[in-house]
Amino acid sequence: MMEAAMPKAQTSSPKLTDTQLVILNAAAQRGDHALLPLPESLTAKGAALDKVIATLRKRNLIEERRIADGVSEWRRDEDSRAYGLFITTAGLLALGIKETDEDRTSVAAAAMPRKRKMDAARPRRKAQTASTGAPKRRSAPAQTKQDLVIQMLRRQSGVTIDDIVTKTGWQPHSVRGFFSGLVRKKLSLPLVSDVGKDGVRRYHIAAVASPKT
Repeated sequence: MMEAAMPKAQTSSPKLTDTQLVILNAAAQRGDHALLPLPESLTAKGAALDKVIATLRKRNLIEERRIADGVSEWRRDEDSRAYGLFITTAGLLALGIKETDEDRTSVAAAAMPRKRKMDAARPRRKAQTASTGAPKRRSAPAQTKQDLVIQMLRRQSGVTIDDIVTKTGWQPHSVRGFFSGLVRKKLSLPLVSDVGKDGVRRYHIAAVASPKT
Protein backbone atom coordinates (compact mmCIF):
# COMPACT_ATOMS: atom_id res chain seq x y z
CA MET A 1 0.00 0.00 0.00
CA MET A 2 1.36 3.41 -0.95
CA GLU A 3 1.66 5.88 1.87
CA ALA A 4 -0.21 9.14 1.50
CA ALA A 5 2.13 11.95 0.49
CA MET A 6 2.65 14.49 3.22
CA PRO A 7 1.76 18.04 2.12
CA LYS A 8 4.79 20.29 1.92
CA ALA A 9 4.90 23.20 4.31
CA GLN A 10 4.54 26.43 2.36
CA THR A 11 6.28 29.57 3.50
CA SER A 12 4.08 32.58 3.14
CA SER A 13 5.85 35.47 1.44
CA PRO A 14 4.41 38.96 1.62
CA LYS A 15 2.29 40.06 -1.33
CA LEU A 16 3.91 42.88 -3.26
CA THR A 17 2.43 45.40 -5.65
CA ASP A 18 3.93 45.96 -9.10
CA THR A 19 5.59 49.18 -7.92
CA GLN A 20 7.07 47.50 -4.85
CA LEU A 21 8.40 44.65 -6.99
CA VAL A 22 10.09 47.05 -9.40
CA ILE A 23 11.78 48.93 -6.54
CA LEU A 24 12.92 45.82 -4.66
CA ASN A 25 14.12 44.00 -7.79
CA ALA A 26 16.24 46.97 -8.85
CA ALA A 27 17.83 47.15 -5.37
CA ALA A 28 18.46 43.40 -5.27
CA GLN A 29 20.40 43.58 -8.54
CA ARG A 30 22.80 46.22 -7.19
CA GLY A 31 25.96 45.15 -5.42
CA ASP A 32 25.27 47.36 -2.39
CA HIS A 33 21.48 46.65 -2.41
CA ALA A 34 20.70 50.39 -2.50
CA LEU A 35 17.24 51.53 -3.59
CA LEU A 36 18.52 54.81 -4.97
CA PRO A 37 18.50 55.95 -7.63
CA LEU A 38 14.97 54.65 -8.16
CA PRO A 39 14.14 53.03 -11.53
CA GLU A 40 13.11 55.53 -14.21
CA SER A 41 10.27 53.23 -15.23
CA LEU A 42 8.33 53.98 -12.04
CA THR A 43 4.99 55.65 -12.62
CA ALA A 44 4.46 56.51 -8.95
CA LYS A 45 5.71 59.99 -8.13
CA GLY A 46 5.60 62.45 -5.24
CA ALA A 47 3.25 61.58 -2.39
CA ALA A 48 2.28 58.25 -4.00
CA LEU A 49 5.92 57.18 -4.12
CA ASP A 50 6.51 58.32 -0.52
CA LYS A 51 3.58 56.12 0.52
CA VAL A 52 5.11 53.10 -1.23
CA ILE A 53 8.46 53.68 0.50
CA ALA A 54 6.74 54.10 3.88
CA THR A 55 4.89 50.79 3.40
CA LEU A 56 8.09 48.94 2.51
CA ARG A 57 9.82 50.36 5.60
CA LYS A 58 6.87 49.46 7.85
CA ARG A 59 7.06 45.87 6.60
CA ASN A 60 10.85 45.85 7.22
CA LEU A 61 11.54 45.10 3.55
CA ILE A 62 13.80 48.17 3.31
CA GLU A 63 15.65 50.25 5.88
CA GLU A 64 17.59 53.48 6.33
CA ARG A 65 21.36 53.35 6.84
CA ARG A 66 24.11 55.93 7.25
CA ILE A 67 25.99 56.27 3.98
CA ALA A 68 29.34 57.53 2.81
CA ASP A 69 29.90 60.41 0.38
CA GLY A 70 29.10 59.61 -3.22
CA VAL A 71 26.22 57.24 -2.44
CA SER A 72 22.74 58.34 -3.52
CA GLU A 73 21.05 59.71 -0.43
CA TRP A 74 17.44 59.60 0.78
CA ARG A 75 17.52 62.27 3.47
CA ARG A 76 19.72 64.20 5.91
CA ASP A 77 19.22 64.55 9.64
CA GLU A 78 19.54 67.68 11.75
CA ASP A 79 23.33 67.29 11.80
CA SER A 80 23.42 67.05 7.99
CA ARG A 81 24.35 63.35 8.09
CA ALA A 82 23.27 61.49 4.97
CA TYR A 83 21.09 58.37 4.95
CA GLY A 84 20.29 55.98 2.14
CA LEU A 85 17.66 53.29 1.60
CA PHE A 86 18.61 49.62 1.28
CA ILE A 87 16.73 46.39 0.77
CA THR A 88 16.82 44.16 3.87
CA THR A 89 17.29 40.41 4.19
CA ALA A 90 13.50 40.15 4.57
CA GLY A 91 13.11 42.13 1.33
CA LEU A 92 15.43 39.74 -0.50
CA LEU A 93 13.56 36.75 0.88
CA ALA A 94 10.28 38.27 -0.30
CA LEU A 95 11.78 38.08 -3.81
CA GLY A 96 12.99 34.52 -3.22
CA ILE A 97 16.64 35.61 -2.94
CA LYS A 98 18.97 34.43 -0.20
CA GLU A 99 21.59 36.96 0.93
CA THR A 100 25.20 35.76 0.69
CA ASP A 101 28.30 36.75 2.66
CA GLU A 102 29.54 38.61 -0.42
CA ASP A 103 26.35 40.66 -0.47
CA ARG A 104 26.82 41.64 3.19
CA THR A 105 30.38 42.76 2.45
CA SER A 106 29.22 44.98 -0.43
CA VAL A 107 26.51 46.59 1.69
CA ALA A 108 28.93 47.23 4.55
CA ALA A 109 31.38 48.86 2.13
CA ALA A 110 28.68 51.27 0.92
CA ALA A 111 28.02 52.45 4.47
CA MET A 112 31.72 52.72 5.37
CA PRO A 113 32.92 56.33 5.72
CA ARG A 114 35.19 57.43 2.89
CA LYS A 115 38.28 57.84 5.11
CA ARG A 116 38.00 54.29 6.41
CA LYS A 117 37.58 53.02 2.84
CA MET A 118 40.75 54.76 1.74
CA ASP A 119 42.69 53.57 4.78
CA ALA A 120 41.57 49.99 4.18
CA ALA A 121 42.58 50.08 0.51
CA ARG A 122 45.86 51.93 1.01
CA PRO A 123 48.90 49.74 1.83
CA ARG A 124 50.67 50.68 5.03
CA ARG A 125 53.96 52.46 4.60
CA LYS A 126 56.86 52.75 6.98
CA ALA A 127 57.23 56.12 8.63
CA GLN A 128 59.77 58.32 6.88
CA THR A 129 62.73 59.21 9.05
CA ALA A 130 63.61 62.38 7.21
CA SER A 131 61.56 64.84 5.21
CA THR A 132 62.51 65.21 1.58
CA GLY A 133 62.15 68.45 -0.33
CA ALA A 134 60.18 71.53 0.57
CA PRO A 135 57.00 71.12 2.59
CA LYS A 136 53.88 70.87 0.44
CA ARG A 137 51.31 73.62 0.65
CA ARG A 138 47.91 72.48 1.78
CA SER A 139 45.24 72.87 -0.84
CA ALA A 140 42.03 74.64 0.05
CA PRO A 141 39.30 72.24 1.23
CA ALA A 142 36.72 71.33 -1.40
CA GLN A 143 33.35 73.02 -1.12
CA THR A 144 30.77 70.77 0.51
CA LYS A 145 27.18 70.48 -0.64
CA GLN A 146 26.12 72.19 2.58
CA ASP A 147 28.31 75.20 1.76
CA LEU A 148 27.02 75.22 -1.81
CA VAL A 149 23.37 75.31 -0.71
CA ILE A 150 24.02 78.08 1.83
CA GLN A 151 25.75 80.07 -0.91
CA MET A 152 22.78 79.55 -3.23
CA LEU A 153 20.36 80.68 -0.50
CA ARG A 154 22.25 83.94 -0.09
CA ARG A 155 21.33 85.00 -3.62
CA GLN A 156 19.04 87.99 -3.59
CA SER A 157 16.91 86.46 -6.34
CA GLY A 158 16.38 83.33 -4.23
CA VAL A 159 16.53 79.69 -5.27
CA THR A 160 13.96 76.95 -5.79
CA ILE A 161 14.02 73.46 -4.31
CA ASP A 162 14.39 72.08 -7.84
CA ASP A 163 17.51 74.23 -8.32
CA ILE A 164 19.08 72.72 -5.20
CA VAL A 165 18.07 69.18 -6.21
CA THR A 166 19.77 69.69 -9.59
CA LYS A 167 22.99 71.00 -8.02
CA THR A 168 23.29 68.51 -5.14
CA GLY A 169 21.43 65.38 -6.23
CA TRP A 170 19.41 65.45 -2.98
CA GLN A 171 15.79 64.40 -2.81
CA PRO A 172 13.24 67.25 -2.37
CA HIS A 173 12.34 66.12 1.15
CA SER A 174 16.07 66.08 2.01
CA VAL A 175 16.27 69.73 0.97
CA ARG A 176 13.29 70.63 3.16
CA GLY A 177 14.85 68.74 6.07
CA PHE A 178 18.08 70.66 5.50
CA PHE A 179 16.13 73.94 5.65
CA SER A 180 14.37 73.13 8.92
CA GLY A 181 17.06 71.14 10.70
CA LEU A 182 20.28 72.90 9.77
CA VAL A 183 19.56 76.32 8.26
CA ARG A 184 16.82 77.42 10.65
CA LYS A 185 17.46 75.35 13.79
CA LYS A 186 21.21 74.75 13.95
CA LEU A 187 22.59 77.80 12.12
CA SER A 188 19.67 80.08 13.16
CA LEU A 189 19.66 81.77 9.75
CA PRO A 190 16.61 83.84 8.73
CA LEU A 191 15.40 81.66 5.87
CA VAL A 192 12.34 83.09 4.13
CA SER A 193 10.36 82.10 1.06
CA ASP A 194 7.95 83.80 -1.30
CA VAL A 195 5.99 82.90 -4.40
CA GLY A 196 6.81 84.92 -7.50
CA LYS A 197 4.55 86.01 -10.32
CA ASP A 198 5.36 82.76 -12.09
CA GLY A 199 3.83 80.82 -9.18
CA VAL A 200 7.17 79.29 -8.17
CA ARG A 201 8.28 79.40 -4.53
CA ARG A 202 11.83 80.61 -3.96
CA TYR A 203 13.90 80.54 -0.78
CA HIS A 204 16.61 82.90 0.38
CA ILE A 205 18.42 83.95 3.53
CA ALA A 206 17.22 87.41 4.47
CA ALA A 207 19.78 90.10 5.11
CA VAL A 208 20.08 90.94 8.80
CA ALA A 209 19.85 94.67 9.39
CA SER A 210 22.74 96.02 11.43
CA PRO A 211 21.71 97.72 14.69
CA LYS A 212 21.53 101.49 14.55
CA THR A 213 24.09 103.35 16.60
